[in-house]
Amino acid sequence: FVDASQRDGQGRDADRHVDEEDPPPAQTTRDGAAEHRPDRHGHTHGNRHDDDIRAVALRWDQPVDWAMFGIWLTMLLHRHGNEVLRVKGILNVAGTETPVAVHGVQHLVHPPTHLSAWPDADRESRLVLIVKGLSPATIERSLRSFSMTPTGVPGS
Repeated sequence: FVDASQRDGQGRDADRHVDEEDPPPAQTTRDGAAEHRPDRHGHTHGNRHDDDIRAVALRWDQPVDWAMFGIWLTMLLHRHGNEVLRVKGILNVAGTETPVAVHGVQHLVHPPTHLSAWPDADRESRLVLIVKGLSPATIERSLRSFSMTPTGVPGS
């Protein structure tokens, strides 16, 4: 269990594979206007979000029970969907050879995508939640209630 907001201030410690599907930033917008690129002009702007927005990165070293995961995520979003801004992950689902990608925004969860192969030798499940005002401890408690304790959670 990792509170990624405590890493580099931008949640970059969240697994690289979770973010691989996002396109790289363009240099111009769709209408041809120049896009603001802080890395191109010598300064950065820090965190653009409220102080109560954070990334929570979860990892499991054992395969995930798909039904249990689905029930957990449904209940988490039912109760805290307004606080869960984004969910994105790659899961090692018990009984499958290839990973399953999951994506969601608040109460909306997109259909899972069964990938054709793992991106590398790492078979751990990774899930990142971008949350506003929702404590990592609340997420941890909800996971424990479904016997889905992530790897490295204190006290596990």
